[in-house]
Amino acid sequence: MATKSRQKQRRSAVDHVMPRHAPFYFGLAFGIVGLCLTLLVMPKYAISLGANCLFAGFLALTLLKVPHLTASYLHEHARDEDTPGSGIILIVLVVIVASVVSLFLALNQEGGSEIGEIIASVASVILGWFTVQVMGALHYAYEYYQVPERDGGETVEGGLEFPGDEEPDAIAFLYFSFTVGTSVATSDTKVTSNAMRQRVMAHLIFSHFYNTILLAAAVNVILGSG
Repeated sequence: MATKSRQKQRRSAVDHVMPRHAPFYFGLAFGIVGLCLTLLVMPKYAISLGANCLFAGFLALTLLKVPHLTASYLHEHARDEDTPGSGIILIVLVVIVASVVSLFLALNQEGGSEIGEIIASVASVILGWFTVQVMGALHYAYEYYQVPERDGGETVEGGLEFPGDEEPDAIAFLYFSFTVGTSVATSDTKVTSNAMRQRVMAHLIFSHFYNTILLAAAVNVILGSG
């Protein structure tokens, strides 16, 4: 009873401090402020620093929530933690594309590139990659705990089968998402439904192209500094 009471208190505390989508909206506000301030002082850094503020704000608040995102919490609130609404995805993708374009413009501008501009642009692309993986993890948690099986036949909760007997918490979903994002594979976690396979396939394809962009950027930076 005492344990359940403490879990409820932790859940209510998290809900009170951070309402639904709070990390994204905080990051968006932080990004807009960063963009506007940078436009006034260093216009050429505006896109990359604005993107850095958005991604860093989102990641920082999400990281603060991770210890509270236990399996029991996600059973009840996975929908609240799921960030990838269509509007949110569109905003993030637009910012990522802008960051990538800004990076390659900085790397290939006539007269040479400022090191600060390159660092800011590279950081925005890398932080964008981390943001995609974290958003993917939160969406996998939602799919696993609160979206019913849509494929017929055997009932498999959420479409993922994690090894071991523990119910997956935020760390388990982060592990799965980062595995997909880094190795373009699913490692030791099985995908058991067609609905989830669609999500994972989209993640795999996106990660492949994003990783290719990161590799191309790294080559450009090395050649440019050589």
